[in-house]
Amino acid sequence: MIRYTLLLLFVGLAFWTCAEDEEPLAEDCAGVTGGDNICGCTDSTATNYDSIATYDDNSCEYVLNGVPIKWLKTYTISDNSDMDESWRINKVSDGGYIIAGGSNYTGLLIKTDSNGEKEWHQLYDNSTSLYSVRQTADGGFIATGYYECDTLPGCYPDIYLLKTNSSGTIEWEISDGTSNNDWSRDIIQTQDGNFVITGTWNDDGWNSKAMLRKYSGSGELMWGQLYSSSTANEGNSLIETSDGSLVFVGYSGEQHGAYKHFMVKADSDGEQIWKKKTASVGDALLYAVCETPSAGFVSAGFCNSWRSNLLVERNGSGSIAWEDCFIDESSHYGYYDMTPSSDGGYYLIDDICYLTKTDESGSIIFSVQLAHVNQSVIELDDGDLVIGGFGFREGNSGGPISLLRLDPSNINTSNLVAE
Repeated sequence: MIRYTLLLLFVGLAFWTCAEDEEPLAEDCAGVTGGDNICGCTDSTATNYDSIATYDDNSCEYVLNGVPIKWLKTYTISDNSDMDESWRINKVSDGGYIIAGGSNYTGLLIKTDSNGEKEWHQLYDNSTSLYSVRQTADGGFIATGYYECDTLPGCYPDIYLLKTNSSGTIEWEISDGTSNNDWSRDIIQTQDGNFVITGTWNDDGWNSKAMLRKYSGSGELMWGQLYSSSTANEGNSLIETSDGSLVFVGYSGEQHGAYKHFMVKADSDGEQIWKKKTASVGDALLYAVCETPSAGFVSAGFCNSWRSNLLVERNGSGSIAWEDCFIDESSHYGYYDMTPSSDGGYYLIDDICYLTKTDESGSIIFSVQLAHVNQSVIELDDGDLVIGGFGFREGNSGGPISLLRLDPSNINTSNLVAE
């Protein structure tokens, strides 16, 4: 009996020791405990397709017009993609992206994840198109554009302002304007939690005026300011500066062929600090602006009457430090957006999908044509670029709403002549 008891104790101890030494099952590359997935690119159209991969790890790479890209996503909302448009993209705190545009004359927001996969889209019947969108401090979104009842005689566009939650559900919406043509091109949330727009305001039926208008967090008008009085004026892009001021850019003029590009700096109450209006080659318009590390401003747009790209730097007092109207690039048609690069230069995207890199003085390092994307460019923390748009609109026909991601260091610039 004693021997039998000792034997059982020995066997039990052996099993206990083995159980104690057993290693826990590890996760495979797909995060499956004990799994045997092989991670890689499973898309056979990608340049780095891995035929033995069983789990796609989002490492696929592609080539677009000879340029390596990480992914390209398209979004069709209406039955006819020519009726879909994308005007602005911005990064969202969860790593995804928010897109503002329109579909079949209805305002549109699209939310994607970090890989460009659509999470949701919303249409807003009380707007015709949304030109700008940004994430708000509460995790929702603020967007602006215009509404036009184009089926009625004597009906003109009005400013449209939209606040949503994080899922795009309307929290409030307003329209604002005169009995003439009014619309908004850009919107920001200021440091005090309120909202400022820029665009055009026409209160006399003849002269459109560049404007700033500020609204409370619930959409109540706080103030409105006008900054020009010639026949045609418009603000297109707006920032809040490091000193809490407001800077916006656009154009001003009496007739086509004589539009001048301008920049306005105002204090936090919209009172003008300075306004600079400068003639260039042909019509000149600005569509994007950013603040430089030295508290100056670089802006980008069109010159040569919509046939060439324009890049301008002004110092903190508004004086021009340098200006380039790239007439030799007559096929590029003008920049729509820009973003500072981490190395001190700038990335720009133009009307026919050219991605351009410049140094801090505006000298072009390379310019390469992509496809489908021509409205917005963002540099991510890792140096990648995300670019969005809806293609080159030749004859008023565009491509589908598109979003792509690329690593600019993979662009072979050896065959690209700096223009």
